Amino acid sequence: MKIVCFGDSLTSCGGEAPAPLGGRFSDILQDRFPGHEVVNRGVGGEGFIEARERLQTDVLDERPDIVLIEYGANDWWRNERRHESWAADLDYCITRIRKAGGRPVVLGVFGPYLDEQGRYVEKQYGFDDRAEAYRRLERETAERHGCPYVPNIQQSIVGRRRCWLDSNHPNEYGNRHVADAIEPVLEKLLQTPAKPVRKPNLETLRDYWREAVALAPGRTAVVDGDRRLTYSQADALVEQLAAGLAKAVPAARPKVAVCLPNCLDYYLIYWAVQRLGGAIIPLNTWLKQESVSGVFRSVKPDALIVRGSQDASAIQVAESVGAAVFAAAASDGLRSYGDLLRNDAAAPETAIAPDDLAIIMHTSGTTATPKGAMMRHCDLMFNVCATINAQYLSPNDVHLLVNPMFHCTALYSSLPAAAYQKAPVVITDSSASAAALMELVERERITTFLSIPSIFQKILALRDLPSRDSSSLRVMAYAGSPMPVHTIRELRAAFPDVALHNFFGLTETISATHVLRNDDVEGHPESIGRLLPFVEACVVDDELRPLPPGEVGELLFAREGVISGYYNQPGRLDESIIELDGRPWFRTGDLAAVDADGFFYIKGRKKDMIIVGGENVFAVEVEGVLHSHEKVREAAVRGVAATGARSFLGEVVKAWIVRRDQSLTELEIRKHCYDRLPSYKVPQFIQFVDALPRNATGKVMKDELV
Repeated sequence: MKIVCFGDSLTSCGGEAPAPLGGRFSDILQDRFPGHEVVNRGVGGEGFIEARERLQTDVLDERPDIVLIEYGANDWWRNERRHESWAADLDYCITRIRKAGGRPVVLGVFGPYLDEQGRYVEKQYGFDDRAEAYRRLERETAERHGCPYVPNIQQSIVGRRRCWLDSNHPNEYGNRHVADAIEPVLEKLLQTPAKPVRKPNLETLRDYWREAVALAPGRTAVVDGDRRLTYSQADALVEQLAAGLAKAVPAARPKVAVCLPNCLDYYLIYWAVQRLGGAIIPLNTWLKQESVSGVFRSVKPDALIVRGSQDASAIQVAESVGAAVFAAAASDGLRSYGDLLRNDAAAPETAIAPDDLAIIMHTSGTTATPKGAMMRHCDLMFNVCATINAQYLSPNDVHLLVNPMFHCTALYSSLPAAAYQKAPVVITDSSASAAALMELVERERITTFLSIPSIFQKILALRDLPSRDSSSLRVMAYAGSPMPVHTIRELRAAFPDVALHNFFGLTETISATHVLRNDDVEGHPESIGRLLPFVEACVVDDELRPLPPGEVGELLFAREGVISGYYNQPGRLDESIIELDGRPWFRTGDLAAVDADGFFYIKGRKKDMIIVGGENVFAVEVEGVLHSHEKVREAAVRGVAATGARSFLGEVVKAWIVRRDQSLTELEIRKHCYDRLPSYKVPQFIQFVDALPRNATGKVMKDELV
């Protein structure tokens, strides 16, 4: 039979993609009823006036057996005419469909919803006396014509932030619930049981992986150099590796530390650990032995996987706590990672709950002992939705994974989002040359390129960049450190058809929190963007009072958007939690401002605030001015002790500058700054350097600037 879905934006939203990956509820219904044809005729923003005009061409000419009519929300939002007129249109459409031999089904959005206890309760948001009238007329019209009627197709997603693109439109996961509400009606009309596919039961990373293998076994999952695996092929290795890990370590839920560069093995380890219900502990390959020791003392991993004997300090620490050590490359005296793949045993099946631990991500650092942020499966589920929202990710994408795989962007976002959408990731190393990166873009038809500003700066320096084929690229997104305004302009000129995004989040937040989308880049190039849906933040003064637009203060995030805690450090996170108006908030230590339009600007860390003669100087502001000079490639600013005749100032500003043009002089810099800044903010000391010290995530390590 042919089923036509006829409605407004709630019918059209969710994202189009090839079967079985489309995100509209019609796409999900098609997968559940594969013996029938489901046609989507939803148009965003329409009301019944427009629907009547296209009823013949879009619906009746299709000669449908069943028509799912979903209208009402836009008429209610517009509030341009009486609800009786809307009801008359519904009656008209039902009458025409029945005369043409079709079976109408009325889908409502104003009915009760299921709360967290499974009880039906009345809606609060998006509901008033008019909505009640819409619901009554909708029900009466359906009953008069003998039509099946679903009072609220969104009954299972009201209040579930993971199910929405924004406050009004469901995402793909929300549409799985919508399909659940419609499914019983279709089963009865079609006399066919629905297939149990694409159900809203994905609660863990393992669920993501298994659905990808089940629904898209032949799709490319991962590419690393000449190695290319489909989801089915990758799953065979993941199962072997999981079985090998289970045999090699005694823990039922192993904690596996990984000290590897970006590679296919890292990808397989990630999914094997999630297969077992364990936790992965990514180690920054730049960590010194003191920091590695601190991580192992706190986490006590069951196993460590390293490159080889060159990771001697990590190996020594692991052996001292009894962790099993495996080397990815052949190495004397170490067990081979390949041995884990050589076994015939089956991996054990361990139950995983949504609030179980999946990743222990340590805060950035190269010397001090970092804190282990605990990311649970439920946290990662929300982050995947936020990431898809921020970058408009789609199952049609091919993702370039160049950020270090021990970093949040890779393990929180890139890998799980790709698996959820059954999309491929192309792995390369952050040390890859700009030419090699662009060759990958050309060869693999990369669509998304998420990285740090310094990587994009390297690409812009390519002499043959204009001759490179970048036509596949859809979005280039940057994070980790401020992007100089002139670099943004150069990217826009070099890649005019590519969307530029800035995105932001913390190790302690369970998702990306802000995105500056392409349309806003020109007008707000120094902003981290606006808040993503369902993320709440505010800026407060030293007395924790909310500040008006434009004022600089400390950035806070609502507690529900923050990790549950630091591993094996009970109470540590609580030190950064304060209460405002009876609600808990997380203190970030970041200085920020938000303008009247909701754009946030990071002004640096509190410790980066320089106090010159009692006046506050925000390092980021001075760095922004320095970056605006055409001869400056990069700049960093910090406070240094004032001496001599200036000692009464306490601190003065010092700048470290990487020149784009070697003719740049200190005098030019000072004049540039005096024209744009008050005198106390102008750098008193200027040092030209070949490069700024950065950690592997791209952040400038200001403690090493001397």
